[in-house]
Amino acid sequence: MKKTFASLIVSALVLSSTPHFASADDLSEQKAKNEQKQQENSKTQKKLESSVNQEGQKISKTQQEVNRLDQALNEKMFAVEAKDRQIKATEAEIVELGKQIEKYKAKLKKQEKLLGDRLRVMQENDGNSIKWEEVIFGSKDVGDLVSRVLAGKSISQQDDKMITDYQNTQKKLAAAQQELKDKKAKLVTEKQELKRQQAELEQQIKERNQRLKELRKQKKKFETQLMDAKEVQQILIAQEQAIAAEKAAREREARIEKERQAQAAREAKARAEAQAAQAAAAEQAAAEQQAAEAAAAKAAAEAKANQKSSAPATGSTKQSAPAVTVPKATPAPTPEPAPAPAPSSSSLFIHPTSGSITQGYGSANGSNGYSFHNGIDFGAPVGTPIVAAATGTVITASSGGPYGNHVMIAHQLNGKTYTTVYAHMSSLNARAGQRVSQGEQIGALGSTGNSTGPHLHFEIHVGGYSYSASGPANTVNPMSML
Repeated sequence: MKKTFASLIVSALVLSSTPHFASADDLSEQKAKNEQKQQENSKTQKKLESSVNQEGQKISKTQQEVNRLDQALNEKMFAVEAKDRQIKATEAEIVELGKQIEKYKAKLKKQEKLLGDRLRVMQENDGNSIKWEEVIFGSKDVGDLVSRVLAGKSISQQDDKMITDYQNTQKKLAAAQQELKDKKAKLVTEKQELKRQQAELEQQIKERNQRLKELRKQKKKFETQLMDAKEVQQILIAQEQAIAAEKAAREREARIEKERQAQAAREAKARAEAQAAQAAAAEQAAAEQQAAEAAAAKAAAEAKANQKSSAPATGSTKQSAPAVTVPKATPAPTPEPAPAPAPSSSSLFIHPTSGSITQGYGSANGSNGYSFHNGIDFGAPVGTPIVAAATGTVITASSGGPYGNHVMIAHQLNGKTYTTVYAHMSSLNARAGQRVSQGEQIGALGSTGNSTGPHLHFEIHVGGYSYSASGPANTVNPMSML
């Protein structure tokens, strides 16, 4: 469009600068005309430039409207898909309730048969489970009477329990039937809501297509890609699989850590027992040494006394006591130092990349198609490494749509599920289903998708991924978690 207007301007200027052959008397008049013509051309040029600017602003405004429609469509697609999955879950619950009701009915049928037989007996016995007169007067002796009475009480208790069980089964059947009725009513409401959301989605798609037609009429090329329903379905399924895989991985790691701690405790106990045994052996050796020294001293004293008693008066012969060799005590071994604790961090997540924050979390002016910014943007050169903010399982690593090249990761941290999103990357180093460690590179910073310059758009969701262009949905400010 700008080229067309520029050509018109150039043509006008060329025509206005074409020389005119005239006499010398007419030169002054011609010069005045040329100056007037140049002024007119200048006014025309300004008008054309203004027209170009207005046309550009008009196109820009239409593009912004399409951007907003794209975000709204993505949001609506997720809502429709979530409602469809909710309906399927309700239908599955209805099937299970139907099976449960059939089981209750079969159980009631059996209980009614048994209870019917017992009621006939009770009717014959004037409302009692047994004929007590036969129990009393038919007993052979006191011991037989006691046995019969206890047996009769047991039969009565069993009959009471049979009636109670029958009544409980009736209550459970009634409750299941009421729940089935409620579920069916809920299903009707959910299907009506789904139909309404689908109609809104179709209307939004028509509106978006109309805006695109306007852009084409203005001969302005505008390319955009949306996540279609199939892609939304794939993301939701992959998300469930990734969350399940991450939970299993965390449980496996917890079991391994528990076994490691148990093994370490066993080893520590064994070392303590060995040290205690060595200390006891050393103590016993010391006691034995002291006893041996005492015995040697005693023997030396006795020998000296014997010498004095047996020595002649003229002199004495000195004899030294026999040397006694005493084993030295074995010193206890020095205990091994305990292993140093692993370093820990008070934050659940780390910064996914370097660079300063160019846009924060919260309300936005809507110029880029959204009125709420669900994450934070890190500005840095293209190719800057992007790492996983926490250990987790990759939900998806794909390209296209407003996010461009993007990665979503499911995390299990302190028993809670989180989802992180990394968008607008120039390249990907991760794949769906892959388990990545905190700090492991998953891609490089770029400017793909709906991006106005090189940056990383980073989101943290509490639970699974849920998008909204007008509110936080289940996102949190990443700065509060880093």
